Amino acid sequence: MIEVFAASFIIGFSGAASPGPLTASVLGIGSRQPLRFVTGLVAGHGVPEAVMVAGIACGVRDVPHIDLVALLGSCVLIALGAMQFLRAGDTLVVSEKTPMPVAFGLACTLGNPYWWVWWLTFGVGFLALHPSFTAFYLGHIGADIVWLGLLAVAVSRGANFLGRHYKKVVQASGLAMMLFGLYFILSVLST
Repeated sequence: MIEVFAASFIIGFSGAASPGPLTASVLGIGSRQPLRFVTGLVAGHGVPEAVMVAGIACGVRDVPHIDLVALLGSCVLIALGAMQFLRAGDTLVVSEKTPMPVAFGLACTLGNPYWWVWWLTFGVGFLALHPSFTAFYLGHIGADIVWLGLLAVAVSRGANFLGRHYKKVVQASGLAMMLFGLYFILSVLST
């Protein structure tokens, strides 16, 4: 069981550390209250991950209408990225609360077709060979917590360092989320 946890934790970094919508969210929004934001983001991300692990444990191996789910989620990513891009100046002024980090985590996860592909290929295969579902989930989500937490702390320190230039970083992050959404839509439509 410890081997599965360790393997899942290490493998989890391959997804967590790769550029994607969750990383873009932390880069753009996580600087205001890193701990609160990342906690909500990981909670939103962790719910579909837990559902996926439970589904695999119960024998589900295919998701109906996956293209529709990916298209809808991609549209949400584009909308979130556009809001982030347009409100980048507010990010520097409004420092009390980041609205709905759980919803961000959920949207970033479900709107990412590569998340679905990863789980329905590697995730299913790994859990078929090593059916320690709880250990796998804890290791996998642990990698997300560590990576996104470290990234948010680094961004919060960098926001103070960058000062007025941080708005450009936030806008670039919002643009990245929009581009991820468009890329995901094109990927789904080309299959």
